[in-house]
Amino acid sequence: MTSYMEHRDLANEITEAARAQEIADNVRRTLDRIRAAEASAGREPGSVRLLAATKTRDVGEIMAAIGAGIRMIGENRPQEITAKAAGLRRMCAERGFALGRDESDGSDGGSIHIPFHLIGQLQTNKIGKVLPVVDSIESVDSLALAERIARRAVARGIEVGVLLEVNESGESSKSGCNPKNAIDIATRIGIMGGLRLQGLMTIGAHVDDEYAIRKGFERLRNTRGLILESKAPGVEGCTELSMGMTGDMEYAIAEGSTIVRVGTGLFGEREFI
Repeated sequence: MTSYMEHRDLANEITEAARAQEIADNVRRTLDRIRAAEASAGREPGSVRLLAATKTRDVGEIMAAIGAGIRMIGENRPQEITAKAAGLRRMCAERGFALGRDESDGSDGGSIHIPFHLIGQLQTNKIGKVLPVVDSIESVDSLALAERIARRAVARGIEVGVLLEVNESGESSKSGCNPKNAIDIATRIGIMGGLRLQGLMTIGAHVDDEYAIRKGFERLRNTRGLILESKAPGVEGCTELSMGMTGDMEYAIAEGSTIVRVGTGLFGEREFI
């Protein structure tokens, strides 16, 4: 178990009014940043979606964000998905939302769907824990992992969305496949049963250099273009670019991001890593 989970009840559903208001204000500010960045880049309003990165945040805090307009969430660790999923689903249902994948009866009563993504690394022994809950796995960084997810998805009779994670920064501390292999891996994923290739994901370079950060995002956009131009079977849905976080979302949006993953900007600095 991740150590901070011993010190924090992630299933907690109670959030003080002041904290809920703080989160709501942060959501509005972040959405304003996205709208301004879209306009500055000459992009259509609403072309970029905000994903709330909810690592170490409890159910009550996440629901405060959803109440303020968040319509997509992403978890880094399967253990947190397990700890929070039941409470989040129940509280979302009470508000007319359907969170993530629900294999119980296939009925959501016409609720508004809130996609649930896994955005952190996935160990193969945790695949079975996340498949019943998440719509998409953004951290598929190898052909071997994709094949294992595909086998488990086929066995369950489901299809799960995947984004291929590419290490465009070249930093050894970051996960993701080698950019040289990205097109080959993507085309192989495209023909796997149980998987739906939705796009590409990367983490921006951890440097104070706009040019370097933007070049990484630009390369990911160009890779997506080459994948789509290949017209290989199963790649036609490879349209998402999940790139950009609290500190670099404007650069990412300027370079074509369709999903920005924001945690600190919504919830503040994390007490636990």
